[in-house]
Amino acid sequence: MSPDSYHHGNLKAELIEKGLEFIANYGTENLSLRKLADSVGVSPAAPYAHFRNKEAFLSEVRDYITDQFYSILKDASDHCTDPSRILMDLGKSYVFFFYKNPLYYRFLFSIDSIDIENYPPFVLFKSTVENVLKKIWPRDKRRFYSCKGDCPLVVGSWTVNNCDNKRRG
Repeated sequence: MSPDSYHHGNLKAELIEKGLEFIANYGTENLSLRKLADSVGVSPAAPYAHFRNKEAFLSEVRDYITDQFYSILKDASDHCTDPSRILMDLGKSYVFFFYKNPLYYRFLFSIDSIDIENYPPFVLFKSTVENVLKKIWPRDKRRFYSCKGDCPLVVGSWTVNNCDNKRRG
């Protein structure tokens, strides 16, 4: 049996999903790996096979969500056959991903440790917006969307998808 599986399936993924529910109901400050183990029905030591401590668990939760989020956006980008719709497809994928996974949204956008400039979904989104703008804007107008430093069009486009997260938080 691989270290990531156990008799109920994938223990690591189940701990993460249960952890997200726990955090949504009781807050991060009340989370413990012991409580999490109890909620999943495994020994108190079982989570430590996957996570060094609570902070490592929270980091893994962020990575778990980010990997899935990036995968959904990448899939939308790779399978778009009409370049004029790519931004719409990315936006729809973004919205549907978090619509289907509201706990992911609440967790991911409640943490302050995301370096947006290097955050893989944002990097993908930014490069896609840049490529679209290069195709639709004449060369002499491109100075208006130069993405050195802050790129208002890219950040604005990303914000449209994430515009209300702080108020709902």
